[in-house]
Amino acid sequence: MGLSFAVILYGGDIVRVSTTYEYTSNNHNETPEQAERNAIQKAREKALEEKFGLDVSSVSSTYVHSKTDGEDASSVADVFALGGTAVRGEWIETIEEKVLEKSYVKGFWIIKVYVSGRARNNTKEKTEIKYALINNSHDKYGRDQYQDGDDIYLRFSSPVNGSLCVYLIDESQNAYCLLPYQTTTTGCQEIQANREYLLFYAGEDQDADEYTVNCERSTEQNAVYIIFTPNRLTKAIDSKSDKNWRNEPMPRQLTYKAFLNWLSKNQQKDEDLVVKTEVITIKK
Repeated sequence: MGLSFAVILYGGDIVRVSTTYEYTSNNHNETPEQAERNAIQKAREKALEEKFGLDVSSVSSTYVHSKTDGEDASSVADVFALGGTAVRGEWIETIEEKVLEKSYVKGFWIIKVYVSGRARNNTKEKTEIKYALINNSHDKYGRDQYQDGDDIYLRFSSPVNGSLCVYLIDESQNAYCLLPYQTTTTGCQEIQANREYLLFYAGEDQDADEYTVNCERSTEQNAVYIIFTPNRLTKAIDSKSDKNWRNEPMPRQLTYKAFLNWLSKNQQKDEDLVVKTEVITIKK
């Protein structure tokens, strides 16, 4: 139930939107983290719907910053995609997201949240890309469940030439650049039209970086951002990563906040930018 809404003009066709929303869980098995994530998602959709109306495909993502009992807490479990909805509009930048009230009544979570951000009416038709995250080079269909130590690949195709970047966000709010590969010096991964790519697989590209997913705890969630444009897209400034707790090398990285700033700037200047987000679960 949306309780309030405000819009302030913010340069050009980008406006500021905000709303307060009360979410009631309909699933006894929903964790508090999942409930918060869904509450924020519904709040954003409501804010966009109130301003721009219905009928669009996807909206970019950011993380939820929740506040409970005076303590700040954030998790990549709160990273999600507003995809597949009928909401018209594109979420460009998050100003503030917070949990106002949270209760557990008869096995269901009731959560009131506040969201504020900058958005744009995305009436321009964007490139329809095809992609799937997989853990076997022979797989054709995407998956969101992985075991510790599984390989991860990306099938990708586009009807037009363009540029592609792929980032993974872990639960520590680190953003890892998976594509372009570390040996790439142009800062850009070029994509040819009408070609199916199997990315992160050295059998197809000798320069490819190959990845396995892992988790330190029993279950973790990571978010994978797939970012494409028919224009030129250069990756964010990043740095060499330390090895993980297993002493294994990691991709180049930057903070999640810096990644979001880079993404927001590119969304503002490039209305053709397509952003898709997949949340994957990794279990021991």
